[in-house]
Amino acid sequence: MTAQSVKDSTFLQQGDNSKFVVGTYILSTFLNGDFIGRRVITLTQDGNFFAIDSNQGGTKGVPVAAQSFPNNRFTDGQGVWKVNKSGEIVATAFNFNFPAPDSTASVTTARADYRFTFDSTTQTVEGKFEIRTFDLTKNPLDKNEPVGEGEPFTFSFTGQRVTVDE
Repeated sequence: MTAQSVKDSTFLQQGDNSKFVVGTYILSTFLNGDFIGRRVITLTQDGNFFAIDSNQGGTKGVPVAAQSFPNNRFTDGQGVWKVNKSGEIVATAFNFNFPAPDSTASVTTARADYRFTFDSTTQTVEGKFEIRTFDLTKNPLDKNEPVGEGEPFTFSFTGQRVTVDE
């Protein structure tokens, strides 16, 4: 199998025929207006969604606002995305949270729900995502499942599409 290049101007039509460029974006994320880190998201043409976060290695060395979380030990996120009828991009991704090494807590599942807009002129995105955590034995797709204390956590973000200069 040979990899095929995708032209930079490739657009994906979804929902109400909104145009959205698939690709990778680097985000600045905020909690209550305070910078908490960077996140990289990738939206594939077939509807897959991937996320990685600068805080997922723990609380040491992360911005002060991110240190308020009890434990930042989590995996990359994976999920799906689409353009809804109002032209927003919506995505749902899942990851796993691990307790601190000296903790007796259990692994949990986190669900992140994104809503954002895309500016084709500036190749930028802006929006919000909410994170909820669930007991590992529970179904995070079930809207009736209880979530972690104080949740959901709501974050805002801005971002720029990543491109390669020739």
